[in-house]
Amino acid sequence: MKHLIRNVFVAILSVGFAGCEWGGGGDSNSWNDSGSIANFNGSYRGSGSGGYLVSQYSTASSGSPGSTTTISGETIGTGDGSSTVYSGSLLHTPVISGSLQITAGGFSFSDVGGGVLNGSVSGTSGTINYGSGGWAISGSSLLIGSGVSIVASYAVTNSGTSSSGVTPGSTDAIYAFNVQQSGNKIKIIDNNGSVYEGSFGDMRTTGNLGSGSQGSTFVNGDQVIASFSASGKSKAGMYVNMTGNFQGTVQGVSTVTTKSGSSTITTTSMALSDRRIIGTWIEDGGMTGDISGVSASAVNVTSSSTTTNSI
Repeated sequence: MKHLIRNVFVAILSVGFAGCEWGGGGDSNSWNDSGSIANFNGSYRGSGSGGYLVSQYSTASSGSPGSTTTISGETIGTGDGSSTVYSGSLLHTPVISGSLQITAGGFSFSDVGGGVLNGSVSGTSGTINYGSGGWAISGSSLLIGSGVSIVASYAVTNSGTSSSGVTPGSTDAIYAFNVQQSGNKIKIIDNNGSVYEGSFGDMRTTGNLGSGSQGSTFVNGDQVIASFSASGKSKAGMYVNMTGNFQGTVQGVSTVTTKSGSSTITTTSMALSDRRIIGTWIEDGGMTGDISGVSASAVNVTSSSTTTNSI
């Protein structure tokens, strides 16, 4: 049931995006069926911290995406002895909800979640925007002495500013891709409606099975790895190039052999699960970011090979 002798690959993919048109010019960009051994159609959601599919490391540190960095003793302002309202922006984002503490002389403000800061002195309060780092504190009794530092301590997740040039949490942040595959051609539509088009490069399994392989076998547990590149314009108005890999795990391999005249036809079916996209996002302006997304659904792939029997 794990055996597949293949001289010619003809894939019948479970494609739910019929009628798509694909651009391309030149032999290297033209459509072909080299992507026939896998099906990467479907929805991919961000697997990084905060659910971002496209993200850049936090300015707080060069730690791995999803890890946490604590910021202590950051001076964010200075009292003037007369104002009852102070505001500004924290240096690092995105701020983890519930982590911010602001102190100024005898005043302190605690983050209770939902962007709300409770003041330690009656009549004082504040707000925090976790995405942008914008903060404000106020109150009729908020009299901070002239020259007294306003100090913040808080925690951030290391996934930082969305690489499409917007602040995480804004309407332009990228949380999801809809991937449409036709042969070796690919179209990616993000949750903002921006479209990126390109193609797959090499596509094969960790058992070295590719679309032109002969005498090869699909094996449960093997990874299918497909390099890709795509480009387009993000909602933020930036021209973008994406490069990286799609990957998935082979499961449920089964084969059926039939005869037709002098030919033997072997049909192999399998499921491709744990599908992921991992890559790099590169903007014309020089900003780069990480691409990390997962698809919750497995898909079926059916391939057939034909051999002609000697008489």
